[in-house]
Amino acid sequence: MSASDLRVTVDGVKLRCVLDPALVLGQACGLKLALGLTRVFETWLPRSFWQVLDASEMLGSENQQGLHPLALNDWTALRDGTDAGSWTLRWVGDNLAESQLRGSAGSDDSLVERFEWHAEALQSHQTKPAARGWCHGFDPVAGAHDALALSAALDGALILCRAPDAEAAPGPVEALSGLDPPPRLLAESDATSLLAAERAFVRQAIAAAGLAALLQSVQHVCAVHALTLPPDADASNDDTQDPWQRSRAWWYRL
Repeated sequence: MSASDLRVTVDGVKLRCVLDPALVLGQACGLKLALGLTRVFETWLPRSFWQVLDASEMLGSENQQGLHPLALNDWTALRDGTDAGSWTLRWVGDNLAESQLRGSAGSDDSLVERFEWHAEALQSHQTKPAARGWCHGFDPVAGAHDALALSAALDGALILCRAPDAEAAPGPVEALSGLDPPPRLLAESDATSLLAAERAFVRQAIAAAGLAALLQSVQHVCAVHALTLPPDADASNDDTQDPWQRSRAWWYRL
């Protein structure tokens, strides 16, 4: 073997990315987008993704406003035709056995418990009335709760989502609107913060994955971070505390 035939590959830690259900179930290209993102990100699905997919099968995609029938069909076909152990995506289910952690760095058996803790506590901060049921259409704000809980359980992992238009906030941001402080928007002109550096990195990664045109067609794609901080040193450190009482959230448009 000559020196020119030798190839060295170095595997680095990928940026964690939680996919909001409204992004990957509301676009015809949802499955292609999700699988493409696994080339550059450690990509996660929240539990609500599976709940929406199951509901669409029971009620029929024509009754699921806000969801794309082609995306629902593609995801259903992938789930029915692929062994879960072969998936390149990760997710948290109702328990450890129904989760797919795939040896993710920093995600141990306690991840499911941390997710449940954050998900249950976030419900107490819900400012909108609960949806009347899946048959009345998909609610992108309610559907984002599990993505936020998973982001927090993964130490503030990035959530990739979509806003309705250039002025409105995406579902995960709306779901956190009742918190104090509310999510902070990174200005497009801000080039000094670490989040600005991350925004540039995420854009480069998406382009490197060959997904620039696909995401450009989706439009109004955003990134959200939800981070919960540990309690003060003099506070009781137990799981009965509301983790969202000491939370911070940021978001920016891609």
